[in-house]
Amino acid sequence: MVPLDGHVTLHEALVLGQRALLARFRSAPTRTLAAGELLTEAGSSPAIYHLTTGWACQFRGFADAIQAIVDVYLPATVLGLDAILRSRPSEKVMTLSSVAIEVIDAKDALIELMTCRSTALYIAWLLGQRQRRSDRLLAAMSSLDARGRLATMLLDLYLRLQRQKLITGLTYNLPLTQIQIGAYLGLTVAHINRVLRSLRDDQIVNLEKHCVTILDIERLRRLAGNGPLASSKKGE
Repeated sequence: MVPLDGHVTLHEALVLGQRALLARFRSAPTRTLAAGELLTEAGSSPAIYHLTTGWACQFRGFADAIQAIVDVYLPATVLGLDAILRSRPSEKVMTLSSVAIEVIDAKDALIELMTCRSTALYIAWLLGQRQRRSDRLLAAMSSLDARGRLATMLLDLYLRLQRQKLITGLTYNLPLTQIQIGAYLGLTVAHINRVLRSLRDDQIVNLEKHCVTILDIERLRRLAGNGPLASSKKGE
């Protein structure tokens, strides 16, 4: 990999930035929240969050109380950077399970963090990964049928958990309800039910009591193969 300044490579700079940011979080207070709670209330001071355990999601409300989930956050995710840059409000983040979070008051934190080149680079990388997830979801919803969308989601979450070394096999816990899966993929609960049943009957993947078991990962990849995810190897 080409060095950034003749000494430090991009990968090394990202590792240094990640270490610096996580060290800053470790010196910050920790909060715990139950499933179904908002990360922060509307109008509260901006903050940066490190989701140390548990899952959360970003949602957007529409008319007639319709809500769409636009991103799903796994353990070890840094949240709140979007809110500081005023692209996504933190009050629209809800926990999907019980969580533990480390919190940095963002009033002066962003300027402080961005003075370190490696930390600034890592923050930019995190924002880029979030944008890639949004792009993958949009591509899946615009080009794939219901089986392809669900396959894309299940494979995406599996790969993200695997890259974070949070799982070692082909089974993982999925704390989303079928209503929430529908809100994420733009499908009805009845449609989700039918697709899950067909994937189970075809021995591709089984979802039971929030436990996902991938039975045939190659066929799952092929179902998601018309989208940009199947060959994805790097990043979250």
